[in-house]
Amino acid sequence: MNLFFKNLMTQPAITTGLTVLITALVVSCAIYLTPLKHLNIIEPTINDIPATDFQELYTQNKDEYLFIDVRSPQAYADGHAEGSINIPLHEFYNQRTFFPKKGKEIILICSGGVASGVAYSYLEHYGFFNMKRIEGGIESWRASELPMVYKSE
Repeated sequence: MNLFFKNLMTQPAITTGLTVLITALVVSCAIYLTPLKHLNIIEPTINDIPATDFQELYTQNKDEYLFIDVRSPQAYADGHAEGSINIPLHEFYNQRTFFPKKGKEIILICSGGVASGVAYSYLEHYGFFNMKRIEGGIESWRASELPMVYKSE
């Protein structure tokens, strides 16, 4: 039997195939067992939606969305998009277990799009793929003259 394996291993196609297989296995293990597994080869994308498009969808069926403003409570109180709830970005770690992973779409808004982008990436890391971010944030919402709520109301 030893002679069988010796003859088998001298065949070029089998030798090349085994070499490729072993190399792929070693590389896969090296990536998984090192910090390289956290390396993003392709930058993650964020699914943006224009404020006016979202407002039209939201008014048709509010129950399909969880509309979250990730700004501070003070910024939210000073003026926020009608229908949004305030969950500041720093509270996402504790609140993420209450967010739906299906059945509703999570819509994130902040001042200009940066903080909601951080929230989007954070939730995506925890397996949420039912999300969109309001393109341009509350500034875009205001500029489009969409419904706002102010603390004096």
